Amino acid sequence: MAALIVTILVFVAAGSGVFFASQKMGGVRKDGRPNQVPWGLVMVGCVLVGFLAMVHGINLVGLETGPEHSLLGRGR
Repeated sequence: MAALIVTILVFVAAGSGVFFASQKMGGVRKDGRPNQVPWGLVMVGCVLVGFLAMVHGINLVGLETGPEHSLLGRGR
């Protein structure tokens, strides 16, 4: 149960990171200089972490994922 709670917290944190990075990427700094942090790359990283957390949560609930469980299946 604790693993599922941690997974949900990571998913929420990744979503918050995407929101924060999109806000920072769309705005201009107060002093007019360019951003030092590549906010687009930060957003892509947060999306990746969120996707992995979602798949991990689905596996914790009991639904098995992977190519051997897909509709097309793995070559037999």
